[in-house]
Amino acid sequence: MATVPADASPEKRLFISLLTRDISLGAAFLDLIDNSVNAALEPFAGRLQTADDYLEIIDDENLKPETEIKIDIGSNRISIRDTAPGIPLATARDHVFRFGRASSEEHETDRLSVYGLGLKRAFFKAGKHVVIRSDHRTGGFELDLDVDAWARDARPQWRFDLTPRAAQSPEQCGTSITITALNGETIKRLGDGVFEDTLREQIGRTYAYFIGRFVRIFVNGREVAATNLRVGENTATDRFSSEGVSCAITAGLGTPEGGQYRDQGSGWFVFCNGRTVVSADKTPLTGWQGNGLPIFQPKHRPFLGTVHLVSKHADRLPWDTTKSGINEDSGLWQRALSRMVTVGRSVTSFLDSRYSDEGTDVDHADLEEAGGKRVDVIETVLSEGRSFRIPKPPRRATVRIQFSAKRDDVGAIAEYLSRPGMSASQVGRHTFNFFLRNEVGGD
Repeated sequence: MATVPADASPEKRLFISLLTRDISLGAAFLDLIDNSVNAALEPFAGRLQTADDYLEIIDDENLKPETEIKIDIGSNRISIRDTAPGIPLATARDHVFRFGRASSEEHETDRLSVYGLGLKRAFFKAGKHVVIRSDHRTGGFELDLDVDAWARDARPQWRFDLTPRAAQSPEQCGTSITITALNGETIKRLGDGVFEDTLREQIGRTYAYFIGRFVRIFVNGREVAATNLRVGENTATDRFSSEGVSCAITAGLGTPEGGQYRDQGSGWFVFCNGRTVVSADKTPLTGWQGNGLPIFQPKHRPFLGTVHLVSKHADRLPWDTTKSGINEDSGLWQRALSRMVTVGRSVTSFLDSRYSDEGTDVDHADLEEAGGKRVDVIETVLSEGRSFRIPKPPRRATVRIQFSAKRDDVGAIAEYLSRPGMSASQVGRHTFNFFLRNEVGGD
């Protein structure tokens, strides 16, 4: 019997809805920034092949940020402009606007472009009218996109109509993206009074490795500072390579802020090709809560661990499609996780050992001494495999004395001393001092 073909062609409006449903507006901004950072990194692709390459390049004193990324946010307009080398017309035509990647081998200069979704998803999330202009030394392009009109276009082949732009000198190169006719949810989020500060914090954390080395980023005219992680040089480290991915792991004691160890600066931090994917994680995802490491408690706040995963084939890294989480089922991640647990356990064991039935036996000064000199966490990963050195407990000038006594006996001593209001601890100290002075001869 002859078959009857059923129409299984995709419906653009459903596609747009599904594509943008599970991504936050902040993550959409990061996707737009990824496009600019990726372009800024392209000239360095040959120097960014392994985890060691990423880590060693920070010592290059001649490396200065040549690309500026400027984000401007208005009530009904978003723009992002960069001074990166730009996108050539051929790359835009054949790759940039395709939904998905043909093969990772065709994109070996890409470091942050993974699935071929981010840029399109970002401007679909934000608004209905998108203008992209990119100037390149070989010739760039312009796209003027009405999203609703594109969604109504029923032609079977999905396409964006690009207008070629003339070749430009290097100093004139760069890309700009302007989004207007913003979606209602976008307008509401931008006007909530906290979005800009939250975005600035997200940018500083996500691109901490790149800011100041490859790029400078501005939001509404204010430069974003990188969130730098500092750790004591007494660390445990490990590294391995698998299927074209190199991994470097480190764990140690972080740096207190204002004399206190904070939740946002502790736990595991995971980087894929230099981009922060997971921050301050204390869940089973990174081994906590009985998945090899203990349940995270306040006593573990000094813990700071990092995982650097690097590959010239970005799709081999275990990040999810939003680049804000990890694919837990990835075999590569499971291998990394087992090593993270081994590396991290030496630090958590030390932190656990600080506590006895009476409470902590080590104060913050002892922790800072145990950690050693504070350095950028990246510097510690550069060293060959090392183990966390468990410091010897310091010899203290004082010890705690605790014992139980009958309440009536303590009261009788207080009555004998004609001080019936004395507390149990005052009675104990008085009798100790009396014995020391009269029997031992101390002060």
